[in-house]
Amino acid sequence: MEQVISTIPPEEKPIGGASKILNMFFEPKRVFESLKIKPTWLVPFIIVALLGIGFFYSTYPYIMNQQVERIKDNDKIPEEQKQVIIDKMTERTHPPVWQLFLAPLGTIVVLVAVAGILFFVFNVILGGDSSFRRVFSVYCYSSLIAVPAMIVKYPLIMMKKDLNVQTSLALLLSADSKNSFLYSFLSSFDIFTIWQLILVSMGMGILYRYSTKKAFTATCILWIIWIVAKSGLSSLFGGMFGL
Repeated sequence: MEQVISTIPPEEKPIGGASKILNMFFEPKRVFESLKIKPTWLVPFIIVALLGIGFFYSTYPYIMNQQVERIKDNDKIPEEQKQVIIDKMTERTHPPVWQLFLAPLGTIVVLVAVAGILFFVFNVILGGDSSFRRVFSVYCYSSLIAVPAMIVKYPLIMMKKDLNVQTSLALLLSADSKNSFLYSFLSSFDIFTIWQLILVSMGMGILYRYSTKKAFTATCILWIIWIVAKSGLSSLFGGMFGL
């Protein structure tokens, strides 16, 4: 009997789910090549969403403390209203259940929004040809950088009992300047953010068959536009919205 030979070369076959998760940190190129053949996104989304829920629940008191400090420092809120708002915010020691369910919703909204922007820029502006599902899959898998980021930052947050833990260039500035444009701008140059930026650029280059330089340049331009806008809003509103 004649043997049937696979039409897909072995090196181009999609790799399994668990392998994709592990290889994202060691052989990301293989993962992106696999996603180009068979895009998937559910597993990394679940991991990132669960991390978000766990982080929000366990650091809720510190999140509230941070919000209270921002309200106290906000000159636009009348003094008589500040205490009312603060009392309302500090009534609970744990978040209500409905807020926990917002974490996965917020995660999917952010993932879809960023993937949509990448898809528009690379397909429409740069004239490339790929599907939204592939771009979305690449961005979802690149978001797994949240795992090592959590491993590094979470113990520091729990020891300090403060969310203001930096692995970015903001370490060069004092904490007193945390509401300034420069502090917000430098805090965006976080080692894990840069890592994800490199992965996104690599993935987009593979999807669209662009050079690494072209994909990285386009991705960096979008990122710089975002951090300038974010830093401006943070400076304008004194970090009130956590920007």
